[in-house]
Amino acid sequence: MRRLILLLAAATAISAAELYRVAGVLVDSETGAPVANASVAFSPTAEPRSDMVAVTGPDGRFGFDAPRGVFRLSAVVAGSSRSFGEMSPFADMGCAVITGPDRNTAHLVFRWRRPAVIAGRVVDDQGESVEFASVRLFYSGVVEGHARITPLNYEATTNDQGEYRIWDVPGAAYFVVVTARPWYARSGQANPGQPQLPPSYATAYYPGTTDATRAAPLTVQPGEEAHADFVLTAFAGATLTVNCDNDTAQPFPLHSPRVMTLNVIAPGIGGTETFVSQPTFMQCPFTVNGILPGHYLLRMSDGETANPRAAQRWVDVGSGDMAVSLSLHPAAEVSGKVMFKDPVARPARLLVRLFRERDYESEDVPIAEDGSFAFSHVEPGKHLLLVSGAGYYAETIRVGKVPLPGAVLNIEDGVETRLSIVASNESGRFKGFATRDDQPVANMLVVLVPRDPASAYFIQGYQTDSDGSFDFPDLNAGDYLLFAVEDPTIAYADPETVKPYLPQAKSIRIEPGKVLDERVPVQPVVK
Repeated sequence: MRRLILLLAAATAISAAELYRVAGVLVDSETGAPVANASVAFSPTAEPRSDMVAVTGPDGRFGFDAPRGVFRLSAVVAGSSRSFGEMSPFADMGCAVITGPDRNTAHLVFRWRRPAVIAGRVVDDQGESVEFASVRLFYSGVVEGHARITPLNYEATTNDQGEYRIWDVPGAAYFVVVTARPWYARSGQANPGQPQLPPSYATAYYPGTTDATRAAPLTVQPGEEAHADFVLTAFAGATLTVNCDNDTAQPFPLHSPRVMTLNVIAPGIGGTETFVSQPTFMQCPFTVNGILPGHYLLRMSDGETANPRAAQRWVDVGSGDMAVSLSLHPAAEVSGKVMFKDPVARPARLLVRLFRERDYESEDVPIAEDGSFAFSHVEPGKHLLLVSGAGYYAETIRVGKVPLPGAVLNIEDGVETRLSIVASNESGRFKGFATRDDQPVANMLVVLVPRDPASAYFIQGYQTDSDGSFDFPDLNAGDYLLFAVEDPTIAYADPETVKPYLPQAKSIRIEPGKVLDERVPVQPVVK
């Protein structure tokens, strides 16, 4: 028994010696004041549900004892969650906590960004409250390295006083958009003197315009309650009659089993699209009611059929009814063949993925035994094309003999695009430290830019962790330019944004199956 007790004591001592202190203080990002009674969770990245939880004291302090590893730290205050090292909302970057020998993790400063509120009132041009108006937010900032305007799930509906409140909003810049219909349009009733055509309100944008090109972002600071009021103007919408003609000018057949969809799209803020109407129909001509004056894209499709057809056209709708004809033609297609750098090692199942750039909605198709693939109904516009599965990626993509840099494909309406793809699974590990005065620095941005403009590789970024380290565990083999910059919120995926940093970038080569370790000095932000 004595021997067993000694063994247990020795094991306990060894276990304690292998634990490392993780401690710090949770402070308000704006005031620096400690945040008390917050729930702080600490979990290994490999097992995100294996949380250790602590509650901050009156001084905002928290602490854990953890083994060597890579961990995520998060805090919850009044139901609102934030990640440690989060520099901007929606950027999908944070800072991992690295524990181990010679790692200083006992003096962390966790800056808590208080949630904000956006509130206001919506009235009509007579000063009457507008009930059931929809108020939506669009984020204006960097997402996944791209500066863009992104629709969010933050929205609210006005009450019977026309009031709305959107809670738990991260401090940032937002476009605020309001859509609504008058009460008599919703109920099917009309007061004497009201227009007989289906009326609607023009979409309104902050700071009080119906012109999307004149919309401006509302900047909200952490913890602030920002106000945005709107006045909506009712219009008697026009009736749009759509004639569907095919290439031989034959009317769309009444007996056809096709179900067609028409998307009526208005240009939105920053190049986004606003769907005004989406009717379905089985015969032509057909009508769409309540279209307000403006510039619209009509995009028609029957993508659920074996031989899909499509048509699109920009139209200007005035105050009166109008008719428009759309010529149906085969829908845009993307097809091609995937060749493998090592044909012997080809896996059983791989996919080609096509992402729409405007909203990152994706479609997947399997690669056939002979390497062929096809997307039969592709929406015009820019798309990102990837090979996915078993660690494979697209090394090069060509349209004919022309390389497709960055894997970005521009699809034209009704055009078939034929691709040749070389797929590889050759990868290596790249890790190291971002340094300032030769000392590792946390929360810096490390950027890798592919050297070969013909490659299908895209620019990648990594926010350094608590010890100043970065780690790309499965990086596509090849040649890159490497640099680090002190602001992790820049649009690093934009070639024009990274161009000023390239003269001081370091050339590196990732060899298949090997590990490369580098230290990269941090550059100041170029204004």
